[in-house]
Amino acid sequence: RYDTMKKYRDRVQRGIDLVAALGEAIEKGEYNAIQDGSSPEYSIRPMGLMANGFLASENTGTTNELLLARWYINEIFLDINDIKNADSKSSALAAHAAAKRALNSYISLMNRVITSKVGDKFVLV
Repeated sequence: RYDTMKKYRDRVQRGIDLVAALGEAIEKGEYNAIQDGSSPEYSIRPMGLMANGFLASENTGTTNELLLARWYINEIFLDINDIKNADSKSSALAAHAAAKRALNSYISLMNRVITSKVGDKFVLV
């Protein structure tokens, strides 16, 4: 877990910060100009790799927790696209709220396996 944290923490944190900051673009009315969910800036792929490193092992393989983490990651991706394609500020805000809920759920899953020896836990948005 330590190696996984060392490898992906910074990228995942940048993605968390960027998703949280989408609210500012929505408030300014610039939500259609954001990058879509496949953009590497959101760190969607490193989130999945971190989940694999934390929640999967050779002994257990794919666990229910890992499948749930992947589902949350997919929801974040889809909600970002919903923000970009929103036809009104209210629908963009609703999609952003859903993205933050999915992100917090993902963070909670990751925090459950982060011990003090591994590193600091992520802060919810």
